[in-house]
Amino acid sequence: MPPARFAEVSLDARLAKLAEQAERCAATPDAEAVHDLRVAIRRFSQALRIFKPLVDAKAAKQMRRVLRRVMDAAAAVRDLDVGRQRLIEEGLSPEHAVLERMGLERRRGEMALRGWLLLMQSKEPETAWRPCFEARTAKGAGAREA
Repeated sequence: MPPARFAEVSLDARLAKLAEQAERCAATPDAEAVHDLRVAIRRFSQALRIFKPLVDAKAAKQMRRVLRRVMDAAAAVRDLDVGRQRLIEEGLSPEHAVLERMGLERRRGEMALRGWLLLMQSKEPETAWRPCFEARTAKGAGAREA
């Protein structure tokens, strides 16, 4: 498989997974969904960096900007999930005031995360972002084969 085609297939697969996880997390932002979303964002972002020469630079910058905001919101929620779990494992009662405040803060963070996910989905990453690397990889493949 030519490198440009490999890049396109890799980016396409990671983008599809990211869209799937974003939709799942927007519907039910439980601890597992938030974690899986963060993993999908990291993997797609890594693929963008690896295949940077084959992706439109302006579009990639826009993608990373949106993903950074979603990732920051997801990180805040994930930190609270991990912190709450850790405190419970250390013996703090689930009804303790600290855990209740953390739960309230998580719900606020969850609303912010859902907002960023809705904004990201309104840009339709699968339809809006895919052409940014499909056209570029096609150009790269044509140039190499000529």
